Amino acid sequence: MTEQQSINIDARKLFNLGANLLVAAFVRQKPEAAKKLFKDLKQGIKVSSGQLTSENSGAVIPIKLELDRSEYRGQFNFPNFDIAIRSLLQKFETEVRKDKELKELRTLTNEANGGILFNLPSGVEIDGEINVLMMSVEPHDDCLVVRLMFMDPAQFEI
Repeated sequence: MTEQQSINIDARKLFNLGANLLVAAFVRQKPEAAKKLFKDLKQGIKVSSGQLTSENSGAVIPIKLELDRSEYRGQFNFPNFDIAIRSLLQKFETEVRKDKELKELRTLTNEANGGILFNLPSGVEIDGEINVLMMSVEPHDDCLVVRLMFMDPAQFEI
């Protein structure tokens, strides 16, 4: 987004955008397409995943999907990633069931870049390794990035 484009998007809409993007990309997609997307994300590619159009100005904002797996533990393959994605989506679904209008949506804001981290960590244990997946949405110069991030599970221990 350029200096001239300043668009405010409600956190609830961003949450829905991210969740719907993940469902379309990994649940409703044919397995071959989901595996190709996984491979691209694994290689660090920001994958074009659609666009948003501003209701007010008509400005079009590309949406890209990105993965940060720097904190992932264990074997990183499609079956393990699929388990983590489905667990995250289940967490999102549970949150929506509890609060249909998402009035209590927990977010953390990155003041430096305007990004929003949805504070809904989803932990999964695979082969004795615990991984925590979270989602954020961040504005960039030319697009909006939905980022999947594996977080250090130690920070979630009680």
